[in-house]
Amino acid sequence: MAIRTILVPMSGGASGDTALDAAIVVGRRAGAHVEALHVAPDPRDAVPMVGDGASASMIQQLIEAAAHDAERRAERARAAFDVRVEAGALLRMDQPPPPDAATRALTLGWRHTVGREDEVVASRGRLFDLIVVGRPGDDADIAPETTLEAALMESGRPVLVSPPVLPSTLATRVAIAWNGSTAAARAVASSGPFLAKAQSVLILEGDGAAADGASAEELAAMLAWRGLAPTIRRFRSDEAGIGPALLDAAAAEAADLLVMGGYGHNRLREMIFGGATIDAMFASNLPLLMTH
Repeated sequence: MAIRTILVPMSGGASGDTALDAAIVVGRRAGAHVEALHVAPDPRDAVPMVGDGASASMIQQLIEAAAHDAERRAERARAAFDVRVEAGALLRMDQPPPPDAATRALTLGWRHTVGREDEVVASRGRLFDLIVVGRPGDDADIAPETTLEAALMESGRPVLVSPPVLPSTLATRVAIAWNGSTAAARAVASSGPFLAKAQSVLILEGDGAAADGASAEELAAMLAWRGLAPTIRRFRSDEAGIGPALLDAAAAEAADLLVMGGYGHNRLREMIFGGATIDAMFASNLPLLMTH
């Protein structure tokens, strides 16, 4: 299925800015609509944090401080959105064009709501073809990791994880992390729009491939039916672990997008590629296309 709608959570931190930049690149290539979503926390949700025995004045001060912080974040997120619209002369559109519109071009929309970002992204994300989330980091974003986890685990949609610094190109040389598993198969299926527009496709198969799964050669043969001619590279994890070894293999081939599946555990840090740590994945500036 083509990518026509993209959701980008923007909490007011730097990771949301780069996520929007990545979404614009993908959206321009696909002629998609990008919705920037800011979810402001309800300041009253801060009250339970103070515990019993807090005075009324203390609670009021806490609510006011939370409200001020929420307003500051909302203003920063909206400013980042407006800068990109104006700098790129991008078309702002909050309603879809008529069905008989002659052309499809990148459009951007803004949505502001109140609630928990992870819950809203999980729910609203189900309506979109792709969710782009900034990589969790230490830039004082309020809940980037829980938002990413909710998008991946609960939306049912593919998630593009944008690194803090975008590479000069995005999704022109696509690497597929293949281990023959169901999760990897879902990831390949969701990557169709990216594979179709890529200049080259690479299949990376590590020494942890599933014994009962299809081989890299079998995957390459099936992708040939899509008109693709992927190359195959095998790598060993050795003592470094599968995560760092996979990243090294992708970097050695100058990949600018890594397609990979997630495992079905409850925590994000346990989900990646059969036990590879999320810390290793997020230490790279390689964009990740992930599915659950």
